[in-house]
Amino acid sequence: MSENLNNYLDFLNIQQKDAVKNTDGALLVLAGAGSGKTRVLTFKILHLLVEKLAYPSQILAVTFTNKAALEMKSRVTNLLNYPIDSMWLGTFHSLSAKILRQHSEIVNLKPNFVIIDSDDQLKLIKQICEREKIDTDAQSPKLFLSKINGLKNKGIFCESIPLHIHKKNPEIKKIYRIYQQELVRLNCVDFGDLILQCIKIFTIDKEICFKYQKLFKYILVDEYQDINLVQQKWLEILYNGNKNICCVGDDDQSIYSWRGAEINNLLNFEKNFTKPEIIRLEQNYRSTKNILKCASSLIKKNDGRYGKNLWSDNDVGEKISVRGFWQTKEESIFVSDVIEKLLHEKESLKEIAILFRVSAHTRSFEERFISLGLPYRIIGGLRFYERKEIKDVIAYLRLVNNSNDDLAFERIINVPKKGIGKTTIQKIYSIARLEKISMFEASNILIQDSNNKITNEIRNFINNINQWSNLKNKLNHIDLVQLILEDSKYIAFLETEEKKSNNPENLNRLDNIKEFVESLNDFENLEGFLEHVSLVMENNTNTSDSTISLMTIHASKGLEFDYVFLAGWEEGVFPSKKSVDELGKIGLEEERRLAYVALTRARKKVYITYVNQNRYSYASHDFNLPSRFIDELDKNLIEIVDSSYFVNNDLIEEMNQSNQFQENYITPGRKRLLSKINKNEDDWEFNQDFELIENYSKSIKKGSRVFHQKYGYGNIISFEGEKAEIKFAKSSQKKVFLKYLKIID
Repeated sequence: MSENLNNYLDFLNIQQKDAVKNTDGALLVLAGAGSGKTRVLTFKILHLLVEKLAYPSQILAVTFTNKAALEMKSRVTNLLNYPIDSMWLGTFHSLSAKILRQHSEIVNLKPNFVIIDSDDQLKLIKQICEREKIDTDAQSPKLFLSKINGLKNKGIFCESIPLHIHKKNPEIKKIYRIYQQELVRLNCVDFGDLILQCIKIFTIDKEICFKYQKLFKYILVDEYQDINLVQQKWLEILYNGNKNICCVGDDDQSIYSWRGAEINNLLNFEKNFTKPEIIRLEQNYRSTKNILKCASSLIKKNDGRYGKNLWSDNDVGEKISVRGFWQTKEESIFVSDVIEKLLHEKESLKEIAILFRVSAHTRSFEERFISLGLPYRIIGGLRFYERKEIKDVIAYLRLVNNSNDDLAFERIINVPKKGIGKTTIQKIYSIARLEKISMFEASNILIQDSNNKITNEIRNFINNINQWSNLKNKLNHIDLVQLILEDSKYIAFLETEEKKSNNPENLNRLDNIKEFVESLNDFENLEGFLEHVSLVMENNTNTSDSTISLMTIHASKGLEFDYVFLAGWEEGVFPSKKSVDELGKIGLEEERRLAYVALTRARKKVYITYVNQNRYSYASHDFNLPSRFIDELDKNLIEIVDSSYFVNNDLIEEMNQSNQFQENYITPGRKRLLSKINKNEDDWEFNQDFELIENYSKSIKKGSRVFHQKYGYGNIISFEGEKAEIKFAKSSQKKVFLKYLKIID
């Protein structure tokens, strides 16, 4: 290439060429999926250097990952055939760190400051809360950390917290102020500070600000749709020197609001920069015409977008296949069957991906692939049985099944946290070695003749394990797991954790547990399940380069594959009920952008699947509707096949005229379903094992602990005929039919 630098523009289409040659002023390049945005940025840098419009040191190129920065640098270096080490190329954080180290004294830091991670941030805030006597039960350190990081992402200093935030949480201003003082004292910064303190330097010292404004003759920004408010402010300050900025992004691929990304930065580009030009890259080089048209038909339903008309010279390609299934097992069998067929046709596994809205949904696919010997990898996450919350619950089950399991004991003795620290565990371990007994037995010895907070917690733990062990042969193993999850307060712990985080990858823990419970339905007893897990963990190692890729849609951004399976397209799952409920139209539009990203990962073929049975309720009488996004796809470009299971399953006849089954659903299967729903809810029984309700009613009494499929665990308060008044742990007091209840004790 270096020999043909005079002809480098010939490698670009007309729109790409215009974007590369447009160097003066503000430019927004709206780059559709697969339209070659990285190519444009690379050639833009090349153009500035070849035409001698700037030295490498005068170019500021901002990427979102260090990997992207290295790839871009490598491409330009290979094209030029000489190094460009002096160019300012990196992430917002790495570039800000470089500036901050040169001028750290202005913000009372030394040049050798340390960048702390989130764990260290949390430790520091915990120390502050303890010192300031903050009630951490009412206001957790994690919540303070989340609030502080959120304020920094918006460019808000501790001195300038808006009144409405201060009123809502009076302690946040004090904690934020002390936290910043502690960072300075320790000569530390967090990631948010890297940019914020940089802005502070520019604000305090106008000479330094002017120096960098003049230095950066050209500013290039990748993935502009994903920047937050403080990054936008940083860019605007530096832009005000030479006023040459080129931002490349796609308003239809803005999917990171949970980490502070503001799509309005892109949509308001014309307000933020002086007389900008907008160039659209609309030729897609990745996907077939059908995939592209189908994705476009979906994203056009969004209002918050500039709008593009993507087109392709590629083949028309196959229609998008939409398949409905009754159970998750059928879904995974279908996908594996298609993959086996593709293998037979000599297609490579590395060109196959399965994308999920919720990471918990990988479980059924992982088990299917392991059983078939199909190699796979999880991108951007852990395999299902390697996830912390799953390993925690399995440890509980192992200990209930075998109290001599020291590894399980050590893992969950303090989960959720009970104040049982390493010192106490070491004491238990020492007793166990000395007496040649299990740690569980040793813990009994430790608590003898002792009555303090720690020993009481251990005593309660031991009693729980013993109680669950006694119930092991009396309760269905699924009910037993539900009981353990509730009595151990593990579910309550996860629910609390969920409230403290907006990261979707962290919000999936409860879904993982629900998926875990659902998986138990495939086994006759607890021992069988534990043996299965052991075998799964033993056989899940894969060293092959050619593997099926499993990942969330968020993790798939920027990737592409020949064949893409989009699993779990059910209403409430995708779009996410949580996102729509909390953010309304804004949340729905981001979910739709996520669907658009998913569709445009594929080159040749897309399969969309949904499951009719509630994924998280074994033996459930609840049904999922296919995602509304399926309804929004161009009907001429898709082929829908409903599950015969769903259409013909006897349980359908036992459904009532539920509000979730209304007339606006689209598939032929839905029409058939509606015609079959004709019975009253009271006609079906929760427990089919009960022969006579009157005999059953004699076995329960006032105070009995019971389980209800919908409302969970509770205690009977009173009786009225065939109904009982129940005080539910996680719901209001309700009257329910006795036949819907299972006795726990």
